[in-house]
Amino acid sequence: MNTHLKRHLLPLSGCAVACLLVACATNRPQSLRESAFRLDDASSHFSSQIQYQGDDSRRGRVSSDAVTLAQAAHDLEHALDRRDSRDNVDADYQRVRQGYEQLHTQLADQGYAEQDRQVLADFDRVTAAYRDVETGMSRR
Repeated sequence: MNTHLKRHLLPLSGCAVACLLVACATNRPQSLRESAFRLDDASSHFSSQIQYQGDDSRRGRVSSDAVTLAQAAHDLEHALDRRDSRDNVDADYQRVRQGYEQLHTQLADQGYAEQDRQVLADFDRVTAAYRDVETGMSRR
């Protein structure tokens, strides 16, 4: 029995490694799609919460940037769902990255930390989902 086990141990180990690699390869894109879905959901929710219809141009820019990020996140989520080409996904991700950075800058410049804790809590959900997408994109 011991020699039988030794004879088959190497092929079995190779099969186990191959199965593990396949599992990692198939889970990674799914994880990125799930992260993109969460970002789409969180940014859409945030955009709806921050909508501003008024004369304050600074608050209007924040609202506009939130809409831009939500649309970019939606496009990325759909590109991943459709399994678009790597170039298309990368382009959609770059729009998400730019939108997130612009919105993050606007929120910091406008001093929302002092004004509205709920806005920041909602933006924290966006940030967490964005970081997951960022990590998923770097692993591709």
